Amino acid sequence: MKRTLLIVLVTIPRILFEVFASSAAEPPAAHPGVPDPDVSADSLAVAVPLDGAVPAGESKPMTLDECMRYAVEHSPAVRRQDYTNRSYRQDYIESVAALVPSVSGTVGASTSFGRSVDPETNTYTDVSNFDNSYSLSGQMPVFAGLTRINTLRAARVMRSQGVEELQLARDEIALKTMEAYFDAVYYTESVRLAREQLETSTAELAKSRKLFELGLKSAADVAEVESQCASDDYLVTQQENNLALAEIALSEAMNYPADRPLRIVTDPPVETPAGVAPFDEVLDYALENNPKAVAARHDVRHSRLQFSIAKGNLYPSLYVGGGYSTNFFMSLDDRSLYASFPDQFRDNRGYYVSAQLSIPIFGGLSRRTSVNRARNSWRIAEQNRIETLRTLQSEVAQAYQQMLGYGKEFVQASKKSDAAQLAYEAVSGKYERGMVSALDLQTAADRLLEARSERLRARLQYIVKVRLVAYYNGEPLIR
Repeated sequence: MKRTLLIVLVTIPRILFEVFASSAAEPPAAHPGVPDPDVSADSLAVAVPLDGAVPAGESKPMTLDECMRYAVEHSPAVRRQDYTNRSYRQDYIESVAALVPSVSGTVGASTSFGRSVDPETNTYTDVSNFDNSYSLSGQMPVFAGLTRINTLRAARVMRSQGVEELQLARDEIALKTMEAYFDAVYYTESVRLAREQLETSTAELAKSRKLFELGLKSAADVAEVESQCASDDYLVTQQENNLALAEIALSEAMNYPADRPLRIVTDPPVETPAGVAPFDEVLDYALENNPKAVAARHDVRHSRLQFSIAKGNLYPSLYVGGGYSTNFFMSLDDRSLYASFPDQFRDNRGYYVSAQLSIPIFGGLSRRTSVNRARNSWRIAEQNRIETLRTLQSEVAQAYQQMLGYGKEFVQASKKSDAAQLAYEAVSGKYERGMVSALDLQTAADRLLEARSERLRARLQYIVKVRLVAYYNGEPLIR
């Protein structure tokens, strides 16, 4: 299986290169009134010069990368995740600060009038007093079931997970924009093809009417061509409506202002990578490094740490602390009765050292139920990770297979389009000589339009899948 796959991988880029080279050769002379398909925008090697002159008042056409970059920079989802990451950082700072001792200081002042206790003699007096106190205390956890350490680890994991979630939000916006971009490109080219088909039908109708005037065509033949012309006109209207809807969807995906015209490059070049990595390598890299997989892995680790924190609350906790206090007292009636402020501040000093051991005995089973909930959350996160990896594996496999399939389809669709072009030219010449009916001409025109549309669809899909596979293999979406 691997040997066959590698042969296909090497063959497709070579075939695409041959088609690219053949499209640059001089095309055969086209029939009068029929557009030359080899210079159309759905050919393999057409590109708009991005540095060309732009008329005044018109914005420069945006490439795919520019559209995706604009969408990411103006996405509310990306900004929300960025603010969430800032909150994760504050949680991390808080968890670090929780490991250091807590220190608090108090300053108090009070005055009493009438009968009150004299702090100097501890007796009741009838004087007015002023009391001023100062204290400083601190406490430090010695052991708390490792909850603070695990809280710090969990906060660090959440910061790492936030980085992956931010990248995932950017990638999702870029992928959504890329899909909307190629929808707009597809319908832009579909409108062009439909208009070219309408021009061809209109030219054939004019020829048929002249031949009818000369008696070389019947009224039925002219009616058939008129029917084809009306059908092509309807197709143009339909595709123009689809294009308008696609442009609205692209503007929405980019969060682009509705009052500003959006112009895009409608002929992105086909990427023909010189060597595509084997499927196993792409899959292994995606399962290990894709933001979805990494975020799921961080989520499992965070849930496990939350479980450890919940278990830590079942253990006793030990705190040590100490403090310092002093005070100043004087009589408002006679300030000379007591010592000065510096002397009292020095003489009234007091110190204490404390140790506190807290043993959880019974708390309404809240700690036990918290442990059970944390364990269940851990198991749920593990199952979510398994599901995420399985979904990612399927996405990579589908993208890789679609890349190979659309590469083959594009090669075959290019050959089919060239053959349909030659067939249409032959039928058109026979129709002018009266050798075929108008119905045969209409059938040949429909087949040509269908073949060119299939080539356009396969070309755009191949570009998308090549980018997607490269993304799964570690290349950034926005280049």
